[in-house]
Amino acid sequence: MALSTVSDVQSAIGVDVSTTDETSITNIFIPAADAAIKNYVGYELEYSASITDTFDGNHAEELYTSVAPIVAITSLTEDAVSLTEGNQEDYVAYKNFGRLRKVNNKRWSDIRYQNVSVTYSGGYSDSESSAEDIPKDIKLISARCAGRLWVSSAALGSQQSTDSVGTHSADSTNDSQFQLVTEEKIGDYQAKYESVVDLMNQEILTEADKAVLSKYKRQYFTSASILD
Repeated sequence: MALSTVSDVQSAIGVDVSTTDETSITNIFIPAADAAIKNYVGYELEYSASITDTFDGNHAEELYTSVAPIVAITSLTEDAVSLTEGNQEDYVAYKNFGRLRKVNNKRWSDIRYQNVSVTYSGGYSDSESSAEDIPKDIKLISARCAGRLWVSSAALGSQQSTDSVGTHSADSTNDSQFQLVTEEKIGDYQAKYESVVDLMNQEILTEADKAVLSKYKRQYFTSASILD
């Protein structure tokens, strides 16, 4: 599963790509775009039916799951003692944020290693009935980023001669093996092209992408302040 599909990418860029390129989009470009999105927001977004996170006790007010949103919590233990969810019980879960907070002004345990464990299902899915669908803006960012990666690859490929491209050390009999023309002039005619090298060096997520994703970015709450 991924945050977008080849069909989403083709819709985002308005191009019907070849079967070979569909494979590249599925296996390379979408995974790269999704990894950038997850790295930016700070947690896994794709649905999993069974996840176990284990934490060190550090006297914190809150713990954050590795996947969000939380769909359902199967169990939560602290020092091998099972805890119950509820305002009048042991903890509450802010499921959209993957945030677990003790109630009655209590904190998670003092420093102990790997003594808090939570098992749960979480993440977005368009096919899992119990999970929320992948938000449309996240899906668009995934498709748009993957589309830009493919476009830069296609732009480079479109400038080359057909068949395999190689260096002159590999094939000294064939000219025009690797063309990267950015500007040309013939008489009064002059044209300047997009730099393919610049296209391939761009960040996967643009500032506009990050602005859209900012509402999903994990915020860490403390009694003193909010830290990104």
